[in-house]
Amino acid sequence: MLKTLGILAWGGCLLALAWQGAAWAVTGSWPSITLMDVFGKLFGLDLLTLARQFPLDIAAKAAYVLFTTELTLFLWWAGVAMFGLMFALGLFGRK
Repeated sequence: MLKTLGILAWGGCLLALAWQGAAWAVTGSWPSITLMDVFGKLFGLDLLTLARQFPLDIAAKAAYVLFTTELTLFLWWAGVAMFGLMFALGLFGRK
């Protein structure tokens, strides 16, 4: 399960980079895809929703992370975390 999630995360990272590369080749500028762009399109998340659902300090921190983190970077590290967790559970799960 963790291996599959890691492969999916890295596959998503490569697809996002391929799309950004193709857009760069066509337009000449590198498009930025942040987590806020993705969450806004998929879940309808915006700043007002964050402010309404969470306390102000958590909403501000979440907005900062969502606006500044690139999707490809997040997917890459999510894949690393899945494979690392798979390795750790395999190593320490043996008795």
